[in-house]
Amino acid sequence: MENTQQTENKKVFKSGRSTMVIGVLIVLFTCIFLIGTISLDIFGEKAIGKLSNASTGCSGSKTCWTSKVEFNTKTNDPVAFYPMTFPILFDFDPFLSGRPYEEYSNFDVRYFESFPQIAKVKLAFFLEYTTMFCGLGIGTIVLLFGYLFSRPNKPFVIDLSKRK
Repeated sequence: MENTQQTENKKVFKSGRSTMVIGVLIVLFTCIFLIGTISLDIFGEKAIGKLSNASTGCSGSKTCWTSKVEFNTKTNDPVAFYPMTFPILFDFDPFLSGRPYEEYSNFDVRYFESFPQIAKVKLAFFLEYTTMFCGLGIGTIVLLFGYLFSRPNKPFVIDLSKRK
């Protein structure tokens, strides 16, 4: 009985540790992307990009939408990239910025002049940062769950067994 209890505790401990490692990786990668996004806002060149749908391989019964942004650099080189932004935020941008919907597909783009493939779409009220904050929130929650399940002494135990 004692041996099976220890085996179960080790399994829970290992799964808690792996959950904690996954949470740390999510937070780490989100912080790296957040630093890149902030540096694009500060040091990036400005351009106007055209938003288009680049969905391929969708079946007839499904509707899929993949945002693709195309812009020209200062030297008139064409560049296309897929932004890591929730698609619904592109719908909020014209409404919040006060632009008419005729200009819906034109967005401000920030890119590094030395490597224009690293780019981002600049939205009204910094809406593009919500993706980063959601990633930080999810990573923090996974990290906390991993921490709680990897502790040898649980914070609280609910014992519903009948005692004599």
